[in-house]
Amino acid sequence: MSTPIRLGLRRVQRQTLHFPHAQRRMAHHAAEYKHIPFDYSNRTGLAVKMAAYLGFGFALPFVAVGWQWYKPGGYKNSSS
Repeated sequence: MSTPIRLGLRRVQRQTLHFPHAQRRMAHHAAEYKHIPFDYSNRTGLAVKMAAYLGFGFALPFVAVGWQWYKPGGYKNSSS
């Protein structure tokens, strides 16, 4: 083994000795995340549900403005 590679390996070994939790963090898998309140194993279903949820939240102000404009006595149907 050449000297620069050997020195690089020693540096990596020293860093892992100072930060032992760094190796454990990389070992986590998606199955261990049980604190998330929804199931993400079906990615298509999750994408549809998130799009519906976020789309409803985004559209709600526009629907409210439309309701206010077109209701009797609203902006578009004013009596004046």
